[in-house]
Amino acid sequence: MATNKKTKKDKPANFGDFLLYSVDKLDRVINGIMGAQGRLSGGLGKDASVEAIIAEYDKLGGLIRTKDGQKVETGTFYDFINRKPRENIVLKIAKKKNEAGIKINTEEIGDEKSKFSRKRGRSKEVEEE
Repeated sequence: MATNKKTKKDKPANFGDFLLYSVDKLDRVINGIMGAQGRLSGGLGKDASVEAIIAEYDKLGGLIRTKDGQKVETGTFYDFINRKPRENIVLKIAKKKNEAGIKINTEEIGDEKSKFSRKRGRSKEVEEE
């Protein structure tokens, strides 16, 4: 019988003023990914600058928080439109959702016949009075 082991959360990596939470993504940024014949390829290396590591980590969509625990929005360090790290970084803090949740405005569109559900078999026509 298999036992259910609780996995211990890894501690976030400390990079400058930021905490990087995904150890796997950080490993891919620094060391690269396993390629053909078991060779690593594409990593920045351990000697890369903190800015380059955070930009590549942001490109992979890893969770970044400030030292005081505020979540940084994805795309703050990497420009997805121009496909390169941002030169002028403006810190964007993710806003928390309101406690009431997301409100969606709905509107019914169409004629009255579309309101009736169709079942298998012959369809009955709606009689108008």
